[in-house]
Amino acid sequence: MRAKEFLRQYEYADKRAKRLQAEYERELELIDSVRSTLGGDGMPHGSGVSRRTEDAAIRLADKAMRWKMAQVEAIEKRQEVFELIHDVEGTEGEILYERYINLRQWGDICVVIHLSWRQTHRLHGKALNLIEKKMALNGTL
Repeated sequence: MRAKEFLRQYEYADKRAKRLQAEYERELELIDSVRSTLGGDGMPHGSGVSRRTEDAAIRLADKAMRWKMAQVEAIEKRQEVFELIHDVEGTEGEILYERYINLRQWGDICVVIHLSWRQTHRLHGKALNLIEKKMALNGTL
């Protein structure tokens, strides 16, 4: 696995966790809207409604569990990425931190570190080479 692929694992895990959170929140909104139509007490009335409500609660709990697991995975990936880049000093380290930990876009990184787009990308390439050497020494490449 190349350095850039390894570093982007946190970004992918974070996006997945956010997708699952959004899905959980959509399901919760649906349940709340259905609950408000059932009556003032929030309790189901009539035949078959309680089973559907129970199924919805089970789906919601499942989505909550998947979301929490994705959050834990994102935290673990973030820590792995942080440990790999925290020894990179200077501007190269700043670029890696902004890109792969803070998940900033390139234009924003250029503003934060006060360098041109071209210089930022040149230093990013240099930093990736340092990370690949470090990964090779650790046996993770």
